[in-house]
Amino acid sequence: MQPGELTKLAPLSGSAYFLDVDGTLLEIKPRPEDVVADADLRALLTDLACAASGALGLVSGRAIDDLDRIFAPLMFPAVGQHGAEIRFPDQSRRLPSRTAMDPVRQPLADFAAANPGLSLEDKGAALTVHFRQAPERAGEVLEFLAKLARESGLAVQQGKMVAELKEAHHDKGRGIAALLATTPFAGRKPVFIGDDLTDESGFHFVNGQGGISVRAGAAGDATHARYLLRDPREVRGELHRLLAGLKRKELRP
Repeated sequence: MQPGELTKLAPLSGSAYFLDVDGTLLEIKPRPEDVVADADLRALLTDLACAASGALGLVSGRAIDDLDRIFAPLMFPAVGQHGAEIRFPDQSRRLPSRTAMDPVRQPLADFAAANPGLSLEDKGAALTVHFRQAPERAGEVLEFLAKLARESGLAVQQGKMVAELKEAHHDKGRGIAALLATTPFAGRKPVFIGDDLTDESGFHFVNGQGGISVRAGAAGDATHARYLLRDPREVRGELHRLLAGLKRKELRP
């Protein structure tokens, strides 16, 4: 994607923006709890949401409560836990199942505790194993999760140095679709910017709607996304240019 291209492809006045967080808006950190939005990002998202008449949502594997921690005091419409929970623009919420993970919670906790370098994040509707501190264990993690998935009817979702168990019928594409059916998103061109395997369902859905899919990452990786930005710095730069382009248009006589 060339600098300023997003302004031409998807102006804020007629587009609905859906943004992944980790690896897209913010750099990934070894500990998920250390991720916090800086003042520049909070101001950028506030201005973007205002310019898009509120049609801006966050789409993440994190729980929505954790997104609220990261962006406090801001609270955007959001898709959390890969679509297992949704906060709609009117603040109503679709809540995740409280029991789907019960059969696998203890076995996975025991597995993580027995393998140094692994950490387990219990999101409620998904169980995530982080192996950034022990990348050599990736194969073991995926094999164990696949076994639990077969036994429980759940699905394995891979990501960057993480893998998790979740309900198979939830994904980011379905979450975006749910928000896109509501005001102020409805009737606008959807734009989704993500960075990971977990975002591919979102790219696929947005492409099918005639929207704009953008992946943050290295060139050459297989993806449904039709445009590429290298990293969160480039993503934020392009979003700043999107706002700047709108302001220049407003200043024209």
